[in-house]
Amino acid sequence: MPDNKVERLKKCFRELHNEAEELLQKHEIYEILSYGWADEDTPDKEFIGLAVWQMSPPFKHDLASLMGNRTPTYFPTKRDEILLTNSDDFEGAMHSARRSLGMALCLATISEPDAFGGNEEFWQEYATTLMWLNIASDRLRDFFLMARFEQDKDQYGSASYSDPFTKAAQGASGNLQKCLVQLSDITKKLQTDRKDRREVVHEVATITAQRSIDLLRAQRTLANGQQESTTFRDEALLPAIEKMKLWYRRLVKAGSLIFEFEGGSRSS
Repeated sequence: MPDNKVERLKKCFRELHNEAEELLQKHEIYEILSYGWADEDTPDKEFIGLAVWQMSPPFKHDLASLMGNRTPTYFPTKRDEILLTNSDDFEGAMHSARRSLGMALCLATISEPDAFGGNEEFWQEYATTLMWLNIASDRLRDFFLMARFEQDKDQYGSASYSDPFTKAAQGASGNLQKCLVQLSDITKKLQTDRKDRREVVHEVATITAQRSIDLLRAQRTLANGQQESTTFRDEALLPAIEKMKLWYRRLVKAGSLIFEFEGGSRSS
C-alpha cells in the first residue's frame, strides 16, 4: 500500500478516535480505572474499590525476582491466578466495550431516518458493545466466586448470574455487609441486562430481514392510500444508547464493590 494511503488512513482513524472520545466524555463514559479517583492523588469514595484494586491488588508480580535480581520467596497459588486473570480480563473487556460504545455514538450522530439505510453499522457496534459488557460481567462473577467462596465457576455449579452475590449478602455481617447488599441489588439488574443482550443480538443478526419487512409493510400501507413515515428503525437508537451506557455504569459500580469486598476481606 502506498505511503500516502497509509498516512491518510492513520489520520482518518486518529480523527475518528478523537471524535469518539469527545462523545464518550460528553456522555460521561470514562475509562474504567479513572473512576476510582477524585483527582490524581485522592480516591473517589463512591468507587473506592477501584482505587483499592489499583493500589493494593490481590496479587503483585515480584518483578525483581523475575528480572533475576533475587530468588522469589512466594509461590503464586491457583487462587492468585484466577483473581489476577479475571480482574485483568475485566479491565480489558471494559476498555473494548467503551471503544465500541464510542464508535456507536459516532454512528448514531450521523444516522439518518432513512428507510433504506437501516443504520446497520450502528447496530453492529451496539451488538459488539453488549458482547464486551457481557464478557466483563462474566469476569467479575468469576473473580467474586474465588474471592468469596474459594471456588471457580465449575466448582460453584450452575446458578443464575446473581445467585452467588445474593447468597453472600444473606450471610454477611460486619463492615462488608453494606457492600455486599449493594452488590446483590446491582447484580440482579446485571442479570436482566444479560438476558436482554441475548434477545438484542438475535434482533441485530436479523436486521436485514427486518428492514425488508419494514419496506414491505410501508408499500402495503401506501398501496392502501395511507401516508407512511419513512422512519422505521432508528427511533430505537436513543434507548439503545441509554442501554449501553447504563450497563457500562452498572459494571463500573459492581466492579468497585467487588474489589472493595476482596480488599476488605484481606484486611479483616
